Amino acid sequence: MKLLPLGFCLILLGCNQIPKDKEPKLVVIPEKSTIAVEEKPNIPESALKADFIGNTDSVYAYIKNIDTTKQITLIGFEKSKLPSIPIPESIGAEMKLLKLTNFKNDVLLVNAKLKDTNFNEYYVFVYKDSVWKQPVNRFAIHKSNMSDSLVPITNDAKDSTLLLRYYSVFNMDRKSEKKFTWKLEHERIPIFNDED
Repeated sequence: MKLLPLGFCLILLGCNQIPKDKEPKLVVIPEKSTIAVEEKPNIPESALKADFIGNTDSVYAYIKNIDTTKQITLIGFEKSKLPSIPIPESIGAEMKLLKLTNFKNDVLLVNAKLKDTNFNEYYVFVYKDSVWKQPVNRFAIHKSNMSDSLVPITNDAKDSTLLLRYYSVFNMDRKSEKKFTWKLEHERIPIFNDED
């Protein structure tokens, strides 16, 4: 009889215990990471980013292809937003941006690499009316006339409607051992403006 209350307590305790196979399972739900991965555009080396269109929408220009057999360098633009520019008689090119007062958009200056390494041949391109236009004809400067400070083409300080362009001319020089030299000349040239 003394054991009866003790047995009753054990039975009650045994009934209150949850069997191990009936324990609620803890489910862990992993939290999804919301780290934003910013994709950087794959801009080619030596590309130039500029406002060629004139609406402050930057587009990069790059050397898309060099065909040394046909001697044509193709300048391409980001995601083909602008038409490509073929540079004839060239085996490469270097590009620079110009800010000219006559144009609201950036101007592309191309220094074409020629087989004849004695000359730097320049092209000036402006994007206007959905096409690339050359406000001035191509021109060349002999390497003997080049210096680090020479800017091949710029605004004319005296007249904003003109450009100042440098170029080399062949000069017969009887005093020189070679009998000729290349002389650096400059000219002021009219260009079309945004209203043309």
